[in-house]
Amino acid sequence: MIHRRAPAPSFWALQLGGWGLYALLLIVTFMPIASAGDGELRLVLAKGSRALYGLCLTSVMRLCYRPFFPGSFRRQAMGSLLMSALFGGLWMAIAEVWASWFYAGTYHWMDHRRSFPRYALDYAVTLLGWSGLYFGIKHARAWQRERERALRADTLAQEARLASLRHQMHPHFLFNALTSVRALIGEDPVRARRMVTEMADFLRFSLQKGDAPRVPLEEELSMVRSYLAIESVRFEEKLEVSLTVMPGTERLTVPAFLIQPLVDNAVKHGLASGPLPVRVQVDVRREQDVLRIHVANSGRWAPPSRTPEPQGTGTGLRNVRERLAHLYAERADLKFEEKDGWVHITIDIPAEAWTPIITEDSHDVAAARLAGR
Repeated sequence: MIHRRAPAPSFWALQLGGWGLYALLLIVTFMPIASAGDGELRLVLAKGSRALYGLCLTSVMRLCYRPFFPGSFRRQAMGSLLMSALFGGLWMAIAEVWASWFYAGTYHWMDHRRSFPRYALDYAVTLLGWSGLYFGIKHARAWQRERERALRADTLAQEARLASLRHQMHPHFLFNALTSVRALIGEDPVRARRMVTEMADFLRFSLQKGDAPRVPLEEELSMVRSYLAIESVRFEEKLEVSLTVMPGTERLTVPAFLIQPLVDNAVKHGLASGPLPVRVQVDVRREQDVLRIHVANSGRWAPPSRTPEPQGTGTGLRNVRERLAHLYAERADLKFEEKDGWVHITIDIPAEAWTPIITEDSHDVAAARLAGR
């Protein structure tokens, strides 16, 4: 379970609080040298206006910094130096204009022009410090969001494993599968042994591989094949299955339990609505920078149940969508379409998720499974 942290202060809360503190520190620092009478009031107005200019200028700087984030540290540092120098000079110019009005009786430009560069540099240093805090807070929040996204993705992966076991391995499913095995033992012992093997493979993957956030595509498809083999034995001629995989994609990685919930939906909804036999098609291919997984079934979406099996509540599909969002943000896509008597679900996974998993153990497992077939 992920405990939600308190929401971080907004930009304007930090902006107003920070410059308010800046004004207070200036007033407290210069208060001992303020003259009696209206000197304290004039000090508050002078330093308060100085902080107000800083607040306004940094609010504009924030807009100027947007193209620099995200970006390299060098680019942000150079941008901060340039913007701080530019706005430091602008701050000094505004302060001089304000001083010529506020101190109209005593202000003389010739007396102030020599100190202009020094004060402009002071303001630029202040703005550079603000820029450092701005980018630092932005990076800290971005890191925190990525960390929360990773934690959420791991949690959803675990929930997907448990949901798959709960919805696919519930007693009714096991009872029907075992009943089919029992019926086959006398008439087709070879087929019965194969079904037991498929059930064992399905359970083994669910229990052993379900904890991994990502798995090789070939292992995910192996579980899908085992599931479809079991369903094919159960429904016999009522179910026709087609699975097409582009060569070279088997070693690419995908989130665990990504395809099986989609295939499960296809079988259930097809049997509940479509004319028999129900046709289920699974197609996996690589198209340029996208790994595309397409699952289609004849029939309609979420029709009234025509079979004694529970049709579910859409938890599996919703979980897949949420995991994709948390793993890849907006870079992954899940589309649904109902057209010409078919239901289509398509998942596009971005290229950065394609890192192949090539280990000696995985080759041994794959070889052993192929030998067993």
